[in-house]
Amino acid sequence: MKTEIPWDLIISKLQHRIAVEEDRQLMKWLDDNRNKEVFDELQQVWEKVQNNASGYVPDSDHYWKELSKRMATRVDRIESRPKTKPFAFVSSVRRYAAVACIAFVVTFSISFYLGIEVGQPKAEELVYSNLVGKSKMILPDGTVVWLHSKTSLACDTYYDWKYRQINLTGEAYFDVAHDKEKPFIVQTEGMKVIVHGTKFNIESFPESGNTFVSLIEGSVALETSIEKRFLQPGEMATYNKNSNQLMVEKSNVDFESSWAKDMLTFEKQSLGVICKFLSKWYNIKISLDPRLSDKYLYTFKLQKESLEEVMRIMDRIHPMDYTFNEQNELIISAQ
Repeated sequence: MKTEIPWDLIISKLQHRIAVEEDRQLMKWLDDNRNKEVFDELQQVWEKVQNNASGYVPDSDHYWKELSKRMATRVDRIESRPKTKPFAFVSSVRRYAAVACIAFVVTFSISFYLGIEVGQPKAEELVYSNLVGKSKMILPDGTVVWLHSKTSLACDTYYDWKYRQINLTGEAYFDVAHDKEKPFIVQTEGMKVIVHGTKFNIESFPESGNTFVSLIEGSVALETSIEKRFLQPGEMATYNKNSNQLMVEKSNVDFESSWAKDMLTFEKQSLGVICKFLSKWYNIKISLDPRLSDKYLYTFKLQKESLEEVMRIMDRIHPMDYTFNEQNELIISAQ
């Protein structure tokens, strides 16, 4: 049976023009692993076409024509394949996209500037989503945002971005453009993060009972229904969504935001330390055999390699057993 594919929703998603309700409909369709596999394959094609465009010229018609030529073949191939186990699919995706910095479609920037030229565009909410790897985007006020995997950000498309407020689900790193007249507000589940210009990391996944805010530079205010606290650089706040309690403490904030860097460098680091960074970088749970934690030291640089590539290289240096299970967890054990 052919898969009923909601092309209009997928196109809007790829162009980052999808409305909130449409995004919910697409997410419901993607709950089926088979459908998600179709979408991920199409997303990879879309990204490759963009990357091959000369000078990265934002020509949406060019992208769509190229994508259309390859859609039918790609989808037919996907649908004709025997159904694979979830963990096998995870490994396949990571070969192509787990670490690569995914360039966002720039048609939003075009429509934004055209809106200034021809008149005030209609105010509506725009949703940006990143399923795998990490993506960089620039908001209308110049704020730079990195989105981690399984992350969505919703904001107003109003051309002067009057309120500078966004809603975040997942994990993101912010380098906020300074504006003392307009505070920048990030709304997460149960808490607001209010800043004027600073660098910080927020982790707030729906399946987690906690939200973490790590401050690298500047200062931020944290508001819940019962209190307001301020963070200083080098501090991390932990907000418990169930108890509504907020705790602030000193932390390794560079580690918390390490996933958003272009490259990680390890110099004679233990496997235990490296696995903590790999878990953060790839947004995956890693279960490491305690016997291996301090047994081996590694020196290497990590940039665009997939997790599977990294494990294969380390396995050649110091043999170990590793597998990806159905819960998207990497298990490393001694041979």
